[in-house]
Amino acid sequence: MDYWVLKAESADGAIIDALPEGSPTNWKFSRGEPLARQFPAGGKVSFSDHFPDRRQLYDFVRNTVGVLLVSSRVKQVLENLQVDNAEFLPVTMCDHQWSPVAEGYGILNVLGSQDVIDLERSKYRLDRITKKEIARLNRMAVASEKVDPKADIFRARNMMELILISDRTKQAFEQAGLTGFRAHPAEGFDDMFA
Repeated sequence: MDYWVLKAESADGAIIDALPEGSPTNWKFSRGEPLARQFPAGGKVSFSDHFPDRRQLYDFVRNTVGVLLVSSRVKQVLENLQVDNAEFLPVTMCDHQWSPVAEGYGILNVLGSQDVIDLERSKYRLDRITKKEIARLNRMAVASEKVDPKADIFRARNMMELILISDRTKQAFEQAGLTGFRAHPAEGFDDMFA
């Protein structure tokens, strides 16, 4: 089976550069652990002041805080696929002046991970502090035989901020006409160029 690295990408889409007030710290969003109890109800995010012309909202919203910020349409597609390893943490999208422009968005927190990176064949650099997690991925080799065949969206065990999807999920996203994302082939993936 082929796998794809999922990224929010758009040339003109809004960019978010902060989590809602009272959110868990950024690094907790890449651990693959539930955060719903810690996440603030009624959280708001706003378009970045650093990108004043970026106002278009897509189903996947670019951000600088390392999360998957998605519309309820993405949530619905995943529910239709019976994905049960993700939680949707609702936020209200606001413009640059903090006026609400859209509801039905949220952070998609993907829970757990899969051992998808073949450490023998991949080219990477380990984190200098932990010596366990991958800090830089130059060329990914996929260990598809180690991935649960039912996994439709998941984190890479040795690089938890890297989120992958199955062919089935990619096709469902495309058939639903979801916008603002790009699926990069996982085999050979280089995080410098994504």
